[in-house]
Amino acid sequence: MVIMYLPIKKSIPLTLFCFVLLLSGCKDDDFNKFDKSADERIAEAKANLKSSLVDPAHGWKLLYTPQEGYGSFLVLLDFQDDNKVTIKTDLGADDGKFYEQTVGYRIDSSLGLELIMENYSFFAYLFEFDRATFGAEFEFNYVRKNENGSLLFSSKSDASNPTQLLFEEATENDLNALGLQVAQKLTTMTADLHKITTSLQMTYTNKDLIFYMSLQESYRVLTISSASRKSNTANTQQLNFTTGYYLKNDSIVFDTPLAGTFVGIATSLKGVQVKGLENTELNLCADPIPLHAYRGVTSAGDNVLLETSVADASGATFTDYDFFSAPPANVAYLGESAYEQVTADINTPTHIQLYYNYSLGDGSVLNAIGFRIQNPDGTITFALWEFVPILEDNNLKFNFAPEISQFGDAQTSAANLAAVQTYIEHLTDGGTTYVFRYSDGVYEFSNPCTGWSTLLISSQ
Repeated sequence: MVIMYLPIKKSIPLTLFCFVLLLSGCKDDDFNKFDKSADERIAEAKANLKSSLVDPAHGWKLLYTPQEGYGSFLVLLDFQDDNKVTIKTDLGADDGKFYEQTVGYRIDSSLGLELIMENYSFFAYLFEFDRATFGAEFEFNYVRKNENGSLLFSSKSDASNPTQLLFEEATENDLNALGLQVAQKLTTMTADLHKITTSLQMTYTNKDLIFYMSLQESYRVLTISSASRKSNTANTQQLNFTTGYYLKNDSIVFDTPLAGTFVGIATSLKGVQVKGLENTELNLCADPIPLHAYRGVTSAGDNVLLETSVADASGATFTDYDFFSAPPANVAYLGESAYEQVTADINTPTHIQLYYNYSLGDGSVLNAIGFRIQNPDGTITFALWEFVPILEDNNLKFNFAPEISQFGDAQTSAANLAAVQTYIEHLTDGGTTYVFRYSDGVYEFSNPCTGWSTLLISSQ
């Protein structure tokens, strides 16, 4: 018997059929992606990001807030094909250096795409500000392109909760939105008295009200420390209002509005439009000190005068504390730390100190100002010049004892005592020392006639 095997037609497996369908639905580009090397894909991604940065006719705008709780800077960025970017900002530091700069930029890749400002710029200045504690950055991780065309970046160096930066396409109107004029005005005012901190007062034209405030320009933080009646500045109210702010056109815009009743006057404040200049002068010293003042209009429509001032209705609250201390770096001349000069003249000072109605063990009180000195042999001397205080508003006058007293383990050198006396006289000469409240328990003691000041911190 011959057995014949007939061929049997097999069916195509379902998995193979699906794969065939999948292949038929794929585009050539999908396969090309896998045909490219990793370097080629990175190069393409970098080129795409660069194209996105360069494309907008008017560049990009960014409201940059380096750290939560602080204010913001309006930044305009115009990227070019030649790896240059023109950065325009409203930061008036360094004599307006950062109003406009053209620097190099680079798009790089490590764990993802990065945008890096290669030269010293506005971003690097903020990165270094306050010994690199501000949280600013000049290297940014690219996150994504949003549906509306905006680009999202994040700070590269933030270990957690990185700062988000939203680049939005700028319009022609945005090119005129930089608050350069108001930035210049504020910078001019803050330099009037050459203090560590600024001291401004805002006087209402049609209300019996004055606000006393300070600005930290590089932090974009505004503090209103107190208020008083215009008709009677002894009628005061202590405030603890702090807000971030940003500049827009000719206005200061608050992140947090102020509203309430202050020394009996109902007031709201979301910002101030700063207008015309009025030159004034301070007649405390042998030579008058030129000051600047600006007329303005608040967000509530109230006319005000914003001016540099030595008045601070909260300055006298330093008397709530009996002991202040700070490192020598907190002694300043014309608003800049005089640490090197102080430590060259006084051998190994560790602190400048102020005792105010400080209770001693025998029931007496001590009013004295001076330095804590660590002598070469390791002993400690407190070189303190005792005084009888005369306090009028925030003006503190010193009626000194004939000589500086020494307390502690040992006597310091005669040269040290002479230098201590010199720096105390810098701070107190002429009876023109004014006290300004910087924050809770922190006060600036400033003499506008000599240019010397110190920022002291209470021990409580």
